[in-house]
Amino acid sequence: MELKLEAVTVEFHRGERQRHQALKEVTFSLQAGEAVALLGPTGAGKSTLLRVRAGLVKPTAGRGSGRQDGAVALAIQEPDRGFFAATVREEVQFGPDNLGLSNKESAARVDWALQLVRLPVAKWEVSPFQLSGGEQRRVALASVLAMRPRILLLDEPTIGLDRAGKEALIFILQRLIKEEGIGVLIASHDPDFLYAVTRRVLLLEQGVLRADGPWGRLGEDLASFAALGLKLPLLLAVLRELKAAGAPVNPEQDSAAEAKEELRKLLRHQREGVVYN
Repeated sequence: MELKLEAVTVEFHRGERQRHQALKEVTFSLQAGEAVALLGPTGAGKSTLLRVRAGLVKPTAGRGSGRQDGAVALAIQEPDRGFFAATVREEVQFGPDNLGLSNKESAARVDWALQLVRLPVAKWEVSPFQLSGGEQRRVALASVLAMRPRILLLDEPTIGLDRAGKEALIFILQRLIKEEGIGVLIASHDPDFLYAVTRRVLLLEQGVLRADGPWGRLGEDLASFAALGLKLPLLLAVLRELKAAGAPVNPEQDSAAEAKEELRKLLRHQREGVVYN
């Protein structure tokens, strides 16, 4: 499945005469099994773009393709605001039940989704409002996954998560991408988290798509990132600093795993006595 936006513009009206363009002729595509980061300063249009693809906001101009019932799903920033069921299981099962599935199939999807997000079985029958913030995010993600979408949209998924929570989410998303073939588009202000999950970056500024490419190539223009108030992932920044110092490294690495391997190679060179200026 392919998700595509073609020259999408979104305008919001502020009073009778004022109009604000949240998105301006944005075009991009996303394949199932592909993980893409959505970067940009506050107000760049990231959340609006996600809501357009989830069918929650109608474009003023342009068009999108690839959306079918349940094929594209959005996990929102504050999941607890959407909770309504008495138990976690009932919360997660609401979506599958509304797809017209049998009770047996709905229950199987709930089990699969809750196991995938690693929520302890002992908490499946408690109220979602009694869970910690990190656990609530797992329930919200499980509710979306139980619909078995082909494309998953995430809006600031790491807000309120500690380091362990972020690492758990990284593991879950990597498994979804590699084993389930789900496409993921993630809007976040956490570059290290994005670098661990994605290989491609969409850079938005004031509703305009300024760049679309792999992390390694996008990281070349440090000045542009700084001007937007953005930071490179730490691993990518370290590689660039080492390269500038004369170290034999290639800073154009498109994922955290590749960047770590490049640093390991440098350490091996040092142990072997390679000298650099």
